[in-house]
Amino acid sequence: MQSDLSPELEMFARIFDGQSPQVRELFQYALVMLSVEDGNAQVIERHVVDLREHLTYRTSAGDVFTIVKPDVNDELLAKTMEMAREISREDREGREDD
Repeated sequence: MQSDLSPELEMFARIFDGQSPQVRELFQYALVMLSVEDGNAQVIERHVVDLREHLTYRTSAGDVFTIVKPDVNDELLAKTMEMAREISREDREGREDD
């Protein structure tokens, strides 16, 4: 499967691939929310199954995926989102310098 992630986010993804399912779930959620913030994806449905929120989103390429919102506190979720934003910012700045 070809990835649409930047090299920096791709590296971030490889780091998280070796982690526990809970950590991978947190990372997937952060990437999706970052894509939504950047206008590259849109949440099209939210529903709760077994007390867990599931989000279905559509990418700008038209792909549709469903992920589970991680079962973590808001502080950890915010820190993870900020880390993903910082990596994305650094990537954009690096590409502008080229």
